[in-house]
Amino acid sequence: MSGFLFAGTLLLLNSCLDGENSSSSQGQVYGVVEMNLKAGGNVIYYHDLDLPLYSSTLSSKISDGECCLISYLYKSEDNQNIATLGYYTIQEMGYSVVDKGMVMPVKTDTAVVKENELPMASIDLANYVKGYLFINSYHESMDTGQTNRYELSYNTGEEPVSEGSQNVYQLYLRAGKVTDGKSPKDNQIVPNAYYVKHFFDAISYAEKGKGKTEYCFKINYIKSFTDDSIPNWTSTEVQKFTIPTEE
Repeated sequence: MSGFLFAGTLLLLNSCLDGENSSSSQGQVYGVVEMNLKAGGNVIYYHDLDLPLYSSTLSSKISDGECCLISYLYKSEDNQNIATLGYYTIQEMGYSVVDKGMVMPVKTDTAVVKENELPMASIDLANYVKGYLFINSYHESMDTGQTNRYELSYNTGEEPVSEGSQNVYQLYLRAGKVTDGKSPKDNQIVPNAYYVKHFFDAISYAEKGKGKTEYCFKINYIKSFTDDSIPNWTSTEVQKFTIPTEE
């Protein structure tokens, strides 16, 4: 579990939930579905250290273990007994299942272009909750309806790269076309959720043993190709997670 918060949609949710004077607020979050006995149905966890979200209309439509993107309306009057209930009550405004990308605990061969491999214009780390890392992949001029495969690989036995005082661990995100789409082409954002808890636990343990209070990583991805045979890799900025303290 991490003490790190990704920017963006989470901040909007936190601000409205913490504001006692707000009558209502809208937002959007990535989360993981779990069955909750207090709610008597399925809820969505958007943060490991906060209460889950519950919608009476959505509970029966979602399934335990799903990853999702939800748009919601939060009203103060629906949340007068949060401490007793153990969850936030929201009104659903939109919901979609987020696919789970493949996770491989073997480092990818970064010099070899795979069949039907795709570049990514950029990637965005959207959330980390319940062991799932949510990543948005941005594609330029992609056919409508095209389906892709995504895989995130790593090697826990690989030594981190030293950047100043930081030990930066490396992950590798790759995309490939599975089925063709149709015109028109458009710039598209494709979200996926990757279960990386085992990797994060391993590097957290390693860094804690070195006296560190946080662990750091980058995600490498192919931004373009040279002559269709040489992948040009780039990476995200260094991401920092706080190592949780034992209680």
